[in-house]
Amino acid sequence: MHPTTTRRRFLGQAALAGTAVILGAAARRTGAEQPPNRDIWPMYTFDYGLRSVPAIEDKVKLLKDLGYAGVALHLHHVPLETWLAALDKHGLALNGVYTMPWIEKPMEPKLPASVRRMKGRPTRIELGLRSKTHKPSDPAGDAKALDLLRRAADLCADTGPVVSVYPHTGFWTERVEDGVRLAKKCGRKNVGTSFNLVHWHWVRQRRPMAASLKEAAPHLLSVTINNGDRAKHTITPLDEGDYRLVGFLRTVRDVGYRGQMGLQCWGIKAPAEKHLARSMGRWREIRREVLGGG
Repeated sequence: MHPTTTRRRFLGQAALAGTAVILGAAARRTGAEQPPNRDIWPMYTFDYGLRSVPAIEDKVKLLKDLGYAGVALHLHHVPLETWLAALDKHGLALNGVYTMPWIEKPMEPKLPASVRRMKGRPTRIELGLRSKTHKPSDPAGDAKALDLLRRAADLCADTGPVVSVYPHTGFWTERVEDGVRLAKKCGRKNVGTSFNLVHWHWVRQRRPMAASLKEAAPHLLSVTINNGDRAKHTITPLDEGDYRLVGFLRTVRDVGYRGQMGLQCWGIKAPAEKHLARSMGRWREIRREVLGGG
């Protein structure tokens, strides 16, 4: 019998799932280079950062060799089984599966079978919710969205995966506040939200970032980061750009978030081997600066 999966238990499971691969990578480095507080912020990347690598097996091996804890996928049902087998073989996590449903439409019919394949894993079903009738962040769409979220949460039941609202520019849920509002109303312990740094910057905000993070903290299931040119709306590896990542992550630390950390790399055209290595190198430096040594 599986223990009940709540937001808190999910974050603990996700950290443990990332620890094995991080420790394996650390064993290949000197003691001074080992990442601090290894159970905090296991980093995964999105699958679109791996487009230059054709085979799923090779994608997963590259992530392991570079020290990533896992991957988040666009939800394509057919290759899911192949991804799961490769991730299990190399000891990595399936951190999330991303899909973009319309709140006015029925649930995707293939979702229940895919959820069964992900049972017991530290995986989020990321829902970037869209609407054909409601403007972004309009609470008038809440009833339809809550019905969808509850159906997804009931599919996941007590054993995981969990359900997370994904804020995305131009979607009905384009703000983290939308995810927080829905998580509060939903009445399910396995429903939360993500905080997406690039989309926070790309949407005109109504309040300071620190206030948004503090309110979201009890419901956060993932935080995603990136670098880039904020004025030009570009995304770059973590070692290039004008995002104030250290200050941002100090705020994330201070609100008590210890869970999964995702790497945004949409639109980066460099080969995966290069841009993912660059981002991991900078990520280790940022972790030491924000979390301290040890």
